[in-house]
Amino acid sequence: MNYFSIPTDFQIETIDRYAALNQKYEDKIMEVYGQINSEENEFGSGRPSDQLPALKMPQLKKYISYLKKTGIHFNYTLNTTCLSNREFTREGQQAIISFLYRLIDAGVSSVTVCMPSLIEIIHDLKLPLQIKASTVSGVINCEKARAYRELGVSRLVTDESINRDFAVLRQIVPVFPENVELIVNVICDMNCIYRPFHHNQMSHDYQYQTKSASYYSHRCSMRRAQKPENILKMNFIRPEDLGCYEELGIHHYKIQGRQAIHNGDILKTTEAYMRKQYEGDLLTLLDCFSPTNSFRIKIDNKKLDGFLKPFLQDGFCRRDCSSCNYCQTFCQQYLPFEDIDRMNQMARNFYSGTDEFKMSLTEKNGK
Repeated sequence: MNYFSIPTDFQIETIDRYAALNQKYEDKIMEVYGQINSEENEFGSGRPSDQLPALKMPQLKKYISYLKKTGIHFNYTLNTTCLSNREFTREGQQAIISFLYRLIDAGVSSVTVCMPSLIEIIHDLKLPLQIKASTVSGVINCEKARAYRELGVSRLVTDESINRDFAVLRQIVPVFPENVELIVNVICDMNCIYRPFHHNQMSHDYQYQTKSASYYSHRCSMRRAQKPENILKMNFIRPEDLGCYEELGIHHYKIQGRQAIHNGDILKTTEAYMRKQYEGDLLTLLDCFSPTNSFRIKIDNKKLDGFLKPFLQDGFCRRDCSSCNYCQTFCQQYLPFEDIDRMNQMARNFYSGTDEFKMSLTEKNGK
């Protein structure tokens, strides 16, 4: 049996739809996750505040109370990458602890965290909170996994970059038996150089109100659009390929998409993974049916049957695309390569022409 962690819209009526899916399939929605988004939230998370629904603590408490009736758990996302060093001051520690107790009073029993210092606060004070290490923690090997285990983490979301590194996943699983979790609908560029800095920017978004500054999202999109085969290099996991991970002993899967809860269809995405079958455009599925941009080519999900198979061999992917043309060859053979290349060029032109960061530099320097 597989267990899914999915983003929530905090609507009471949606909880009944979660329960209905759990009745329909053997696999289960184990938990939903999210955060408050108001002046009460002093600490941010891994998503920009302007992309999340407005929610205050009393609403969260009411929501969790109803959710518990279905047996589905709630996980609070506290995966900020930076607290502006507040955690190292007496006043800051008191504010953090006070906030955690307010979450507990609202019914929260599980939190997703990435900062070791914050994990230590929760664990050392013996707060009644299960700790899940965020993918933002960047766990890419068993030694880093073991370090988080020793800090008191009970479940681990691995770094997305190792989704297809089966040798490493085999090593991590024994460190967190039955509690390794993978993000399935990955849309980021493989090994993106901007990733840690993008998370940091989003962690401060609530504080400086940058309104999802476009610098990192634009550059990630630009990197994806450099070559048609880059679509295949994103470390997504198709519904049909879950069995490959189940054989490793991995049964926890996370669907990302807090930014898509209003305009997308999280439950439709979740059902595709519970059913382990999906017919349609792969990119639309990965975006939770809420496209992140207009420069898209439909990728028939079924065309990727067999794509993952070579990765099951230890050492197949050495993370050096200059010495391997597997993804390029597969893309040319099974996907609309020329159409993707043409759309990518349009994307590059657009993002280059709407680069707020460079335009700001030009204006400030009088050029």
